[in-house]
Amino acid sequence: MKKKVFSVMATFALATCIAASNAEAATEEYTVKTGDSLWKIASLHKLTVDELKQMNNLTTDSIKVSQKLLVKKPAVTKQPEKQNAISTKEINKSLTVAKTTSSTSFFKPAEEKDKPLLPNLSKSAQDIQIASVEVALPLLDTPYVWAGVTPEGFDCSGFIYYVFTNAGLQLPRLDTISMFMNSQHVDEPVPGDLVFFENTYREGISHAGIYIGDGKFIHAGTKKVEIAAVDSAYWRDKFVGFTRFTQLQSVR
Repeated sequence: MKKKVFSVMATFALATCIAASNAEAATEEYTVKTGDSLWKIASLHKLTVDELKQMNNLTTDSIKVSQKLLVKKPAVTKQPEKQNAISTKEINKSLTVAKTTSSTSFFKPAEEKDKPLLPNLSKSAQDIQIASVEVALPLLDTPYVWAGVTPEGFDCSGFIYYVFTNAGLQLPRLDTISMFMNSQHVDEPVPGDLVFFENTYREGISHAGIYIGDGKFIHAGTKKVEIAAVDSAYWRDKFVGFTRFTQLQSVR
């Protein structure tokens, strides 16, 4: 009888340990220690400081010893989605636009369309701008994954990082705010430029995409990589401006 009771208790204890282990693996909490900083914790878990703050709803860089921080977002399960509304014809049109016009923005007067693609950039830099659109478009419908930087899943800054590094631009992994600060404002956007928005899920610069022409941009949305219009009802009021990576100025 004692042996049977011991066996049942052992089984229960083992099950409890397994459950606790699974729960810990699912949440991945980190307890702040003396000498820790957000940068140190973020680097340890392959995150940016911005991502770490977002995951824990932090509004400042201040943390306390023994404070628990979430350092891994639960995996996103891909849900069945309807096929993207953008047709192959529209995608091909975007690529053609990128290669043949200096700007397809709705902000640009029609008489300026015959100017060279990017007169202030080298041919190699122009090629990167074009290539970024070519890399980005086949990634439509890729699921959203927090901090994702691969075709398995992207967040908005991870998507831009992947696209431009594969288009030939040497670029560090930056968060959205850092990308904005590491780029220069442009009045007449061309395909391959960046478009920034504010006050989406937090105050200030909070989202970015890649301009593809005709007033549209491609980005990692809340569910997947998709194409949207800059002047649509949702994005119009959150629009900040168009920019271009400063690194493109040094590409020869």
